[in-house]
Amino acid sequence: MDRTDLHPEIADTIARLPRLPFASRTFLPLARMVYDLASRSKVMDGVEVRSITAGNIDMLAFSNPAKPSRAGVLWIYGGGYLAGKPEHLNSLTSRIALQTGATIFVPKYRLAPKHPFPAALEDCQSAWKWMIENANTFGIEKDQLAIGGNSAGGGLAASLVHWISDQRGVQPRSQILFYPMLDDRTAANQDLDTIGHFIWDNKTNRAAWGAYLSPNAAGADELPDYAVPARRRDLRGLPKTWIGQCMLDLFAAENADYAKRLNDAGVKCEVEQVDAVPHAFEAICPDSIISEAFVTSAIEFLQDTLGGTHD
Repeated sequence: MDRTDLHPEIADTIARLPRLPFASRTFLPLARMVYDLASRSKVMDGVEVRSITAGNIDMLAFSNPAKPSRAGVLWIYGGGYLAGKPEHLNSLTSRIALQTGATIFVPKYRLAPKHPFPAALEDCQSAWKWMIENANTFGIEKDQLAIGGNSAGGGLAASLVHWISDQRGVQPRSQILFYPMLDDRTAANQDLDTIGHFIWDNKTNRAAWGAYLSPNAAGADELPDYAVPARRRDLRGLPKTWIGQCMLDLFAAENADYAKRLNDAGVKCEVEQVDAVPHAFEAICPDSIISEAFVTSAIEFLQDTLGGTHD
């Protein structure tokens, strides 16, 4: 892939971005530091942000005190299971809170390779259970809940939804997955190594999955339940789903396959497909017209599925 493949609105910015050395254990601390600096975003005016300690989980809660609704959303940040923190979602989650009135909770989860599966998922499970138990405190109705996530956070969101479905307790009404990292078997396909994807390539992908699944490698014959969302065979009964698919993204094919499987299983899945854009384009180029349309589609889906929200 090269600059000519990119949408002209974002081409200059994307083409200039350096590739961070997430595939190297030696340089992972440096990659995290640069990623943390580059991924900072601002809270929108009118949104209240609270720091919460929920048991052993730290969270940020975003709300719109001027026009609150009765909805609650658990949103999980990305970073390839290797990096990331709640503050990276300041802009997105504050916008969702401002436009929908929902309270958005963003938990801080443990990162690989120091904390491989199931650590991150267990932290997200704890955050979900805490949100359910404390819904009344925040004026949230338990029938107006959703789960969302970006990239690896989208993969964690999908796995969390599987786990919640199997528990048969309070269920989310929808899930919103921004270019989710769903399938370790993509990483195991070394034919993809030569394509040169922007932002997140397959060598990095393979290292990330290996760190997360340790001691298993990407593409292993057998993996634990909930470790890899795309490995789940039965998708029946899951909530309505929105998937944002970037057509120059390494994850484009696995996202399309998961969406098809959901629809085949009777789960309504809406796909927002954006041509000529790479992974996480809307976070890198937030002011572009195509980024605005992408995020708007997700928020409108959330409003439609939650109920009780306002424009």
